[in-house]
Amino acid sequence: MQLGISVQRLDAELLKGFDVVLVPIRQVTGRVKQIYPFVNARPVVSCFGHTMAAKRSELVAVSEDGLPALPGKHNLRDGFAWGWVCPNADEYRQELLAHLTKVATSEWSRLHLDSVQFPDANYCHCPRCRTKFAQSGMADWWDWRASVITEWVATVAERVGKPLSLTLHPDPYFLRERFGTDMEALAPFAEWFLVPLYCLTYDLTYWLDTLLYAFVRRSPRPVFVELYAVEPPARGLLKAMAAVAKFPVAGIVFYDPSAQKVRAVAQLLREDKEVRQLVAAHPNQTFRQLAERLAEWVKSVSEPESDKPTSLEAGG
Repeated sequence: MQLGISVQRLDAELLKGFDVVLVPIRQVTGRVKQIYPFVNARPVVSCFGHTMAAKRSELVAVSEDGLPALPGKHNLRDGFAWGWVCPNADEYRQELLAHLTKVATSEWSRLHLDSVQFPDANYCHCPRCRTKFAQSGMADWWDWRASVITEWVATVAERVGKPLSLTLHPDPYFLRERFGTDMEALAPFAEWFLVPLYCLTYDLTYWLDTLLYAFVRRSPRPVFVELYAVEPPARGLLKAMAAVAKFPVAGIVFYDPSAQKVRAVAQLLREDKEVRQLVAAHPNQTFRQLAERLAEWVKSVSEPESDKPTSLEAGG
């Protein structure tokens, strides 16, 4: 099982112990960063999640009853964390495709696509979507929505000519119905899928079992699990790692923008005698191996200089 990390900055020394490194260069907020390519890193591009663009009324996705797919007071019912652009907005799609093409012409060897979906099941019902559905000749609304997302990813794959990986919403049962995400149809264009399974504590992990059992059974591509590593305590992350390690997933990716929490987990594994004993006695060999890798990784890196900019970041 592989180990990965999602960070805001690339530090060659800090990240050399990870198999997969994700770094956002186009975020759901709309912020774009220029980062120099790194050997095992994938730039993450948010596609239809884009709060700044979604504030434009002609671009925002709209529910059947007219609510915009925006966060905060704009849509209290659906509770979006960021804004969503209609996946059929041609002007936006062309700009996004141009951005992806530019990224692909650099030295990045692979790309990761995030927020490649409709906002939810009752989106999008803007006039543009209604017109395009009517012109499609398709009888089923849900089939048409899925075709929109699949055709978009196929277009990107053809244009960039580099391996892609995709983030999936953590709903293994209704991905196609809710978000237009058809795993089988997307499989030819993706090396693997990333499933974010976030929790503020990971005190309870039964829900990880429930979701991962289904994803492993249903996914036609290898699955990486992204664990939230900002607020959970180090022991909580270890508990989540043990839960994930029970399943035949491709790897675990820590969402840890500063890499501080992962460092804390590694130090706990090295310095806490009780934790070391619990890990050594754990019946799952995969978990023991992952924990050992983290413990060894912390020995090979020095304390980061928080006020020193990395040489791999060109701008913010």
